[in-house]
Amino acid sequence: MSPFLITSERVNSPRFQSVVLWFNAFERQYFDPSLFSDFGIDCPAPLSRATTKRQAEYFAGRLAARRALQALACHTHEVPMGEDRLPQWPSGYRGSISHTQGLAVAVVCHHHHYQAVGIDTETVFTADQCTKLTKAIVSAVEWHEITQSGCDLSSPQLITLMFSAKEALYKALYPQTLQFQGFGAAKLTKVSAPSAQFQIELTCDWSDAYRAGTQFNGWFQFLANTVVTVIADGSFA
Repeated sequence: MSPFLITSERVNSPRFQSVVLWFNAFERQYFDPSLFSDFGIDCPAPLSRATTKRQAEYFAGRLAARRALQALACHTHEVPMGEDRLPQWPSGYRGSISHTQGLAVAVVCHHHHYQAVGIDTETVFTADQCTKLTKAIVSAVEWHEITQSGCDLSSPQLITLMFSAKEALYKALYPQTLQFQGFGAAKLTKVSAPSAQFQIELTCDWSDAYRAGTQFNGWFQFLANTVVTVIADGSFA
């Protein structure tokens, strides 16, 4: 294994049995652009002019996506960047990719299992970030209902989780709706630390198929100072 990759492994989610999750932990300081050719991963032209940080994150994310596709016996492992910068998944598959400091994650499934999937990973917010961002991410009512429901996560963990859950939702639905949405377009209605699950509900219409009141179930995992959230629309599950 390249010294760039600390671990590269499949992670099981008890909530979503028909998806493959792949996590790549990496050390950015060991990244070299030659890894693209060494692993046979295409480096898109716009990325060749990007920072080393951006190239490292893109490589680790695409490698996670490739290994998730391989676990599903997909014969096409390339996930090129489209004109809209969205990952272009092989026919018959859906997926999502995310990365943060030192971690790149991917979720992939057969298209007949889920209509939409999204994944996000975030570094847990600092106290200063919580002070600056909380009001922009969650409403006072939403925050009160979740914190009064018995959730025993710390405030930084909880606000980061809620931010990440809304990002995962957006990443799942944007390819379907092509609609930009703010954080107020959805609200968390339940967070259960013991089961590592959450529920999120649309507060406005995103499309004819995704109207206000539509609910989604999600799963999360904390890894040291990082959280990963996953959402899958179970219409086909």
